[in-house]
Amino acid sequence: MVGSDLEEDGLAATIDLWELIDGYVNLPNHQAVEVIVAFGGANKDGWRGMKFANISQLISDLGDQEFGNETAPGAYLYRADGAHMGDESSLKLFLDYLRDGYVDFDLRFLTFWDHGNSYKGFGNDTNFNGDELSMDEIGRAFQRSQAGVFDLIGFDACLMASVEVAKVMEPHAEYMIASEELEPGHGWLWSEVIRLYTQGEDVVEAGIGMVDNFVQDVHGDTTDGKTLSLLDLSQYDRLVAALNPVLSAYGQELLFGDEYSASLVYGNTRVRSYGEEQRDNSRASIDLMHFAQLLAENPPSAQVGSSLNELMDAIDWFVVYSDHDGSRPNSYGVAIDPPENTDDEYSEYKLNDTWLDFQLAYEVFLQSDTTPPELGESAVGVDPQSLQLDPGVPDDLYSGVVVSFEDDNLAWVTSLYGFIQPIEFDDGSVEDYFMVVAEMETYSTETEGEYFVPAWDQYWFTVEYDPAEETAWIPAAFTEYFEEDGQPYWVYAAEIYYFRSDKDYSGYDFPADDAVLMLITDEYMEVVDYYIQTYQYIYSGPDDEEGTVQFDKATWQIEPGDAVQFWSYGFNLEDESLDDWFETGDFVMFTQEPVFHLEFLEFEDESGWLIEYQQAIWAEDVSGNAALYGPVPVEQ
Repeated sequence: MVGSDLEEDGLAATIDLWELIDGYVNLPNHQAVEVIVAFGGANKDGWRGMKFANISQLISDLGDQEFGNETAPGAYLYRADGAHMGDESSLKLFLDYLRDGYVDFDLRFLTFWDHGNSYKGFGNDTNFNGDELSMDEIGRAFQRSQAGVFDLIGFDACLMASVEVAKVMEPHAEYMIASEELEPGHGWLWSEVIRLYTQGEDVVEAGIGMVDNFVQDVHGDTTDGKTLSLLDLSQYDRLVAALNPVLSAYGQELLFGDEYSASLVYGNTRVRSYGEEQRDNSRASIDLMHFAQLLAENPPSAQVGSSLNELMDAIDWFVVYSDHDGSRPNSYGVAIDPPENTDDEYSEYKLNDTWLDFQLAYEVFLQSDTTPPELGESAVGVDPQSLQLDPGVPDDLYSGVVVSFEDDNLAWVTSLYGFIQPIEFDDGSVEDYFMVVAEMETYSTETEGEYFVPAWDQYWFTVEYDPAEETAWIPAAFTEYFEEDGQPYWVYAAEIYYFRSDKDYSGYDFPADDAVLMLITDEYMEVVDYYIQTYQYIYSGPDDEEGTVQFDKATWQIEPGDAVQFWSYGFNLEDESLDDWFETGDFVMFTQEPVFHLEFLEFEDESGWLIEYQQAIWAEDVSGNAALYGPVPVEQ
């Protein structure tokens, strides 16, 4: 248990230890169960360094409602106040301790608790600049310790249900339980985890129960985005053997056969993705089964189609059981690195050479396309009922525009509404920008490359934060559509700075967190739920200038005293290299819980005149070639 900022900011580790103790003391057979926790890795009293404690010591430690602050001899099994929990030596030490001190048990279950980032690593010791355990370090710790094969290894952490993580865990466990998607901050309900583990018929039954319990509304939270799956690691070799022929076929033929590139572009642009970040247009992983299903819709050859069927069968064997809360459809239990993630520094953590060759071929394919999508014909005033549109179209669309694009690799088309604003820079220069107010969904028709763009009625999202102030505009962008229990929902995201009134920002360069505000709306665009997902940039070394986005495990709801600053994207109308994000105003301080509205938006210039709205169409292909068509005035 690497406490990190999860413990520092919200006592998330402490809460889960309380749950663990509560579950243990209520077990009818708790005398037959041993619980050993290695905890630390947070920059707060009692959590610096690393301590080992058994369940009796944890119960005693809880006497003053705080963990880690006991000073009496024998308070812990082991303590090292200077230990680094993001270093493999700490993990090896714990594995050695388990190997030597705990033998002849019927079942052994080892869990990793903290932030996770798939093959990029796990755990961030905030006493050592957030340094994490790489998957290579985790693998070496197991190999050097020779701690034996665990019945179950779990990750109460984000994004760890991937083929790459399974590759490292496969020699050391029979089963693995983890999440494809980001996990809410509360994580698993540990009182139920220990009950299910100790009272299940076997580890499979226990794991299935843990999956079901997690995706329910536990902890009193209704956070969205929960996925969890139980994986049979004995089926790992079969999975890879079935995947290799598919990768080889696409990798070898991608540059020579249009049917291969069309199939791959179709699958990769529609697949369920995880750990998405709007600001740098990245994602951590994709669902492997959904990817295979999409490729199989238009297989480039009968042989590839047969290989895809074998792959899907192998995935079914590998994934014993999986579930999600409805907000992540097409989540089937195991993820893999996206084809476009060709960062060299992580190549050693990828699946195998076949996957690397496939990614290299895809990179060459992407680089071979240097032309942005070209706008073709358009028709104004189209009735959406006359078109065959994709699912997820609201019933109240009354008119719009049909546009077509010429690009075999088209990936994303969206409709932008905003206004033109001059921006003055520090050197005194002034540049005109198209500032985005609203980004709306477009709908593909039955004609390839053709999209229906709904008319905008100037209503968009705002939030009431103080009854004495006007509402604040939310520059949100459509991200996805899903259905849950037969009801349709739309998700919109807004980039923000988030200041939490209960967080200590001493030591931060800026007293706020980078974050995304996620709005879940119904068919009437009324906000039915929301959450804030904070993230940080992890740098691999002093030469890494861009860093890697790592979403925090915690999700947040705005409390009175919190503050938010909204950001909107601006397109430079003369030089696209100067496109950037701009704050829309100062921080707004919430004196109440947020109340979201859909309001008619009007903006005034400095002279008090209403600003004229402009519309633009943004089109992007898989190679990242993009074009902004417009802006043009919106007819009022």
